[in-house]
Amino acid sequence: MADEIRAKLGLSQQMMGSWLGISRNSVALAEGVHRSWPLGTAGQLIRLTLATLGLVYDPAGNRPAPPPLPLPPPEPEPLQSRLAYCEHHAGRLCYELNQLRLKAAPYEARLAALPALRAFTGPVKHPAREENWLALLESETETALLYDCGRGPQKLLEARIAGLEREAEVLRELVEEPAEPTPHA
Repeated sequence: MADEIRAKLGLSQQMMGSWLGISRNSVALAEGVHRSWPLGTAGQLIRLTLATLGLVYDPAGNRPAPPPLPLPPPEPEPLQSRLAYCEHHAGRLCYELNQLRLKAAPYEARLAALPALRAFTGPVKHPAREENWLALLESETETALLYDCGRGPQKLLEARIAGLEREAEVLRELVEEPAEPTPHA
């Protein structure tokens, strides 16, 4: 039971021993079921156990514990630093996304023109060369759009931007959150 309390509170064997007034080795032996807890530790063990249950030990009758101590507020500097990072990189990625869209526009125009070029039924001076050229144009266009600047690469950037913007939103709320008043003792 004491090892569960120690684990719940995140105490090292050294810290537990310090609370109980015994050595770390004595704690290790008692937890390892090699021997029972040393005499004189029962009172401290009971107090610690009851405290984890929200009770104050009292031989006349246990009573509810006072409210827990407040959580410390987050340090603002790391939050502000990360917020600046997210905002900067989201802006940079928005610029990159705009550049990808500009780069994709001629390739998209090629895709729109290719069916009309192939649908031409009039005489062609060098049909095989023209078909090779159209095939090369289509292949080059498809490769560029798939791997360089098309919807896939654009969507990946949009996802990264959305993640950074959401992270910045959460950080902004934390930075702007008013500090909770500390209770006076």
